[in-house]
Amino acid sequence: MKAAVLHGAGSPDAFVLEDVPVPTIGPEEVLVKVEACGVSYRDVVERNGTYRRDVVWPAVLGLEISGTVAAHGEAVLDLAVGDHVCSKAFISCGACRFCRSGRETTCRRRRPVKGGYAEYVALPQDAFAKVPAAIPFEVSCSLGPGAGVALNALRDTARVQIGETVLVTGATGGVGVPSVQIAKACGARVIAVTRSAAKREFLVGIGADEVVIAGDGENFAGEVRDLTDGEGVDIVVDNVGSRVFDACFDSLAVHGRYAMVGQLFGEDISINPARIFFKRAQILGVGSVSRAQLADAIALAARGIVTPQVSRVLPLSEVAQAHEIVEGGAASGRVVLKP
Repeated sequence: MKAAVLHGAGSPDAFVLEDVPVPTIGPEEVLVKVEACGVSYRDVVERNGTYRRDVVWPAVLGLEISGTVAAHGEAVLDLAVGDHVCSKAFISCGACRFCRSGRETTCRRRRPVKGGYAEYVALPQDAFAKVPAAIPFEVSCSLGPGAGVALNALRDTARVQIGETVLVTGATGGVGVPSVQIAKACGARVIAVTRSAAKREFLVGIGADEVVIAGDGENFAGEVRDLTDGEGVDIVVDNVGSRVFDACFDSLAVHGRYAMVGQLFGEDISINPARIFFKRAQILGVGSVSRAQLADAIALAARGIVTPQVSRVLPLSEVAQAHEIVEGGAASGRVVLKP
């Protein structure tokens, strides 16, 4: 089979399209024919060397996988050959104290999902959930690491309420788009932040009430305060990280909740702790996506509440171009590879 292989960190041109064996499966594993694989920013930071955790070379990246079950081991009970499936971002053991208490995203033995930049991938059954056939593969591939994480951030971590105001950074990205849609569906007012004025219409179209255009490193808190009569926002869903932290924290209202989802750069932040307790702020780390959250995200997509936006669909041979588009922030919605 064909796979896009990385032999070390580098530029988008570092990918090599190679012939590799179709993976074999164990008793609890599933072999999936990959129909689509979203290009996430985690793929980008793994490729460029910013993210090093669990990265071993050579590597086949790709965690946003959707496809058709081609074969499975004898211990797989919930999936059958021909089923449409999509992936979580991590594999959980199901047996540790975190898995058994509904906190599987911090599983003691968790392993990252990889391998979607190939024609076939073999992973434990825990990595996959069944998807209705009516949902296109190009859409379902990002439901777990995109919509599922957004659902985790808003509903289960920050606990959004009707009438609150939510600020979303990286709003045109894989987690940003469903964050806007889910917050709106929950009855919140949504302020979306993007670097490009050309993306304003796109964001309004998916549900944003207000759009703030801010260049890299620009403190947009003044504009957010103006939009909220000086009060600030109740919730921040931050998909960008260090470069917008000060602006986001300055935008936060008293008793606000700051849900930290992404860190796209290798930089640190600095904050006087007094700013946190004087604002009575909560800074919340958002994990990945559990199987229950993925199932809920799939249900929201089936009902049309979450509608992942696909910007480009490219063949696997154009993986370098896909990474250039995502790393440059040029896309509104997901860039998808079709192996």
